Amino acid sequence: MKNLIVVFLVGFLISCGTANKAEAQSEIDVAEAFYQGWTAGVRGGGGGINFNLKLKSELPEGVELKRVIFKGFEAPLSQQDTLSYNAAIITGVNQERFEGDKKSTSSSPKNNIELKDNEAILVFSKNGKEYQQKITNVVEKPALEYPSARPKF
Repeated sequence: MKNLIVVFLVGFLISCGTANKAEAQSEIDVAEAFYQGWTAGVRGGGGGINFNLKLKSELPEGVELKRVIFKGFEAPLSQQDTLSYNAAIITGVNQERFEGDKKSTSSSPKNNIELKDNEAILVFSKNGKEYQQKITNVVEKPALEYPSARPKF
């Protein structure tokens, strides 16, 4: 019985040590992370979240940002310049053409990782191996409410 408890404790400690190892190898130095919700001004025009990331320094060689996990969604990151990245998350808001039209709705892939409202997870690869890094200071900026089209006379 004692041997079983010792084996369990050793296994638990080893698994905790390897989990922290992936986090400790992260090399992403985030300067700012923020998001803005948006909604189109016309029915069925869509809506979502624009997630923006600014780095303090360029990514080291062999490191590539892949995707972000935020508010239950997962979206690929695209590079804007050497220090700026963004992800367009489609939430499925404002996609119904008429009430009950569920066939035309689409959204970014869902992810079951539970995070706080101001947390996100960056998924990146380093020399071909994937790692994750949690960001805890994601700031919300005012939503973008696009106006509807001007009426035609």
